[in-house]
Amino acid sequence: MIAGFILVSGFVLFYNLGAKSLENHGYLRYAEIAREMIRSGEWVVPHYNGEIYIEKPPLLFWLMAIPSWFYGSVTPLIARLPSALSAWAGVVILFLWGRRVYGTVQAGIISGCLCLMSFQYFFEARNPKTDMLFCLMIVLSLYFFYLGYDTNRRKSYLFYGLSFFSMGLGTLTKGPVGIVIPIMIVAAFLLKERQIKILVSREFLFGWAVFAVTVLIWVTLFINKVGWEQSIALVKSTGVMTRRAPIYFYFLKICGQFFPVSLTLPFLFLHLWRKRGERLQQGESFLLTWFVLLFVLLTLYTFRASRYLLPVLPSLALMAGGMLRKRFLHVVIVFCLFVLIWHGVEWHRVGKNLVRSPGMVLVGELRPVLGGAPLSGYKLDVNTLEELNFYLDRVTLIVKEVGQLPGKKFILMPENAYRELQAKGQGPLHLLREFAYEKERLYLISTVD
Repeated sequence: MIAGFILVSGFVLFYNLGAKSLENHGYLRYAEIAREMIRSGEWVVPHYNGEIYIEKPPLLFWLMAIPSWFYGSVTPLIARLPSALSAWAGVVILFLWGRRVYGTVQAGIISGCLCLMSFQYFFEARNPKTDMLFCLMIVLSLYFFYLGYDTNRRKSYLFYGLSFFSMGLGTLTKGPVGIVIPIMIVAAFLLKERQIKILVSREFLFGWAVFAVTVLIWVTLFINKVGWEQSIALVKSTGVMTRRAPIYFYFLKICGQFFPVSLTLPFLFLHLWRKRGERLQQGESFLLTWFVLLFVLLTLYTFRASRYLLPVLPSLALMAGGMLRKRFLHVVIVFCLFVLIWHGVEWHRVGKNLVRSPGMVLVGELRPVLGGAPLSGYKLDVNTLEELNFYLDRVTLIVKEVGQLPGKKFILMPENAYRELQAKGQGPLHLLREFAYEKERLYLISTVD
């Protein structure tokens, strides 16, 4: 059963993983950073379209770039591997955790199945973004903390160290939130259990040292390369958190994002309500603290996006797995049904010709004209530039003044920019070809000195 669960979950996650191109700009951005990493040889300071990129730490980019370096290029499959592997490791951890808390193999398998068949977990596992990797680090940090709390003191050093190491990797994935979330959950649980002194124990201090080493190695190397003043300026210039939504946002999203696992929520709350007169077992109490506290924190936080809910899901899957552990066959049938549905959705998307993204089509038409000549861009938006760089496998030079280019050069620009240059009488410019790109037209211009 255990081997079967691990193999089946791997097949579910990796089947057809590389069928689509990186059709979304959010997905292509991270792949482009990894591409620039392996082409430039600069692994410490991430770059995007030739500029330093500091909005996300580098762990995901490293995980994309390392296999790409061996293969020779970044492909859609390689770009998605970190998320798929994180999701696979996540369901295996949930199996181990569910078996430990509820005492049966069935509870562990059901917990993993519930997580894997939920809408958000399945599709985030196939997206080349930071969310699934970050979710895994949250799960690992809390799992190792629980093992350290639930074992003898000699082993607690190891488990707390692994917990803080996971927090460090989470911080290298998505910034300080990688330690803020697990520490707040751990502190709330220890306060509830009247064991708050553990936070200042020698084992925890050892964990803090592990965290500091894990994070500061990259931070020190980055500052050494970029400089202290520029590093501060780059951090101040980031504006990632811009997604606002009403305070009830997650109450609505949890139903759709966690479907069909969200259907168990009323029964789970009723199950826990009936046990209110009893003292919850230690493991279940920790899972409930995780679920409630993180959901409340996300709800109260000003910036909201549906994918931020993902680290809440494993706690729900574990508690629901414990409740449904005697319904093993029913859960397996539902799991098979929804896995088929989600893969059907994936096939539908592939069938809509998403493999031929606008950027891929544009570069395919550009290559015969350019040959090996360099390409410059004029007044191109960041998304167009990103696709050019990725599919041409080079960094396109951006020029601010077309007349400043000596000799013969190829310049790609939007139609309106070309009309403006014509109106100003700037030249000599020779129109070589027009290209349809998304909802606009791009002109390839040749300049002659």
